Amino acid sequence: MFRKSKAALGLASIMALSSMLYACGSDSSNNGDSASKDEKVDLNFIRWSNGPALDNEEKDKVKRFNDSHPNIQVKMTLLPWDETFKKIEMSLASNSPVDLFYWDVPAYAWYKKGLMKNLQPYFDRDLKMSDYDEKLFEPFKFDGSNMYVAPENYQTLVLYYNKDLFDKAGVEYPSENWNWDDYLEAAKKLTITKDGKTTQFGTSMSLGAWWGWMALSQEQGGALAPNIHDPEKLSFNTPETKNALQYLQDLIYKYHVAPDAAQSSALGGDFLTGKIAMYVGGDWDLGNLKDKKDLKWDLAPMPKWEDKRVVPYWVGGYAMTEKSKHPDQAWEFIKWTMTENQETLAKQQSWIPVNKDALSKVETPAWAPAGYQTARFDWMKYGIVGDLYHLKWREAQDKAIAPITDQIFANKITVDDALKKMDEQVNEIISKK
Repeated sequence: MFRKSKAALGLASIMALSSMLYACGSDSSNNGDSASKDEKVDLNFIRWSNGPALDNEEKDKVKRFNDSHPNIQVKMTLLPWDETFKKIEMSLASNSPVDLFYWDVPAYAWYKKGLMKNLQPYFDRDLKMSDYDEKLFEPFKFDGSNMYVAPENYQTLVLYYNKDLFDKAGVEYPSENWNWDDYLEAAKKLTITKDGKTTQFGTSMSLGAWWGWMALSQEQGGALAPNIHDPEKLSFNTPETKNALQYLQDLIYKYHVAPDAAQSSALGGDFLTGKIAMYVGGDWDLGNLKDKKDLKWDLAPMPKWEDKRVVPYWVGGYAMTEKSKHPDQAWEFIKWTMTENQETLAKQQSWIPVNKDALSKVETPAWAPAGYQTARFDWMKYGIVGDLYHLKWREAQDKAIAPITDQIFANKITVDDALKKMDEQVNEIISKK
């Protein structure tokens, strides 16, 4: 879920290409012209960049696979997020289709067009399902029974806080018993205003994207739909989602403990520079924090809604295109990421491994603060999928959800009116054939 702050995708071009690809798509039973075991094969693999540190880990992963599999050489291309899926789409329309790509929700359109390989036969043949928490597999059973993406890691939300700022304000550190009322009360004490200007905010609007406020709705038992795959209708105008968005809007305009967009720009810093005392964000942010020697920080579990704990999670993994000319070799790489490489993933600590044995061997790294283990690993029993899979979901985000949410956090619309508009506009988009 390292992917959640990325730029919007060019939907018109993707949808046009998807239609063209469907018209010229190959028979789903075609396994390509897989080479013999003795023949050297190059696999084309595309994924988006996550910044220097994580990109280096991905490069190292590919190198280690290539070194141990001399007859299978993975050729990785790293691109900005908004270029990644366009590049894959173009390759699928060509005679040189990409073999592998790193999964994200926009690619669900390709599954709907029959352009993603059904991996279930490989899973049945080569993997022992008891080695994994099958909860992590459910999001990728797009048709209800077959796997189309191979999960490698997962991510969740945690509470980050600046211990020095808490100490100066005399505020107790967050605990696993905190709820959002506790969070607000602490944010009030951690906000500093001098001469009418706020120089330090208690928190930020890190949960302003749809996945953030939906996490607060999910904590209350809310859901956009009964199922995450191809829902016919999405329900935004619910008490749970209203509570979530009203809480976040009030952080800015009622309690003044979080900056609006203009204040954020004028603040001249963020959590990393001591201008924000705490925030809830993805555990993928750890890569930005672990080398901050001058910042005394820690983390705690995401606060509860009243007495209810639900923690969203997002699963990352690899997919194979139906048109890959080397599916068996592509599977070898995918299988390796789910098996042999899982212990390395556990040692690197950037992502949470999906293999149970590898997860059991995770040790708290030297750089990690005291709350690391509890906040990051001891929550899965509360886990709920944070994504939604629909052919028009990205279009709905770009054309309705994000613009209306921006209006809420600019205080240009009430939450009630916003959710009515969101319900109407999103369902109009997803109902179009």
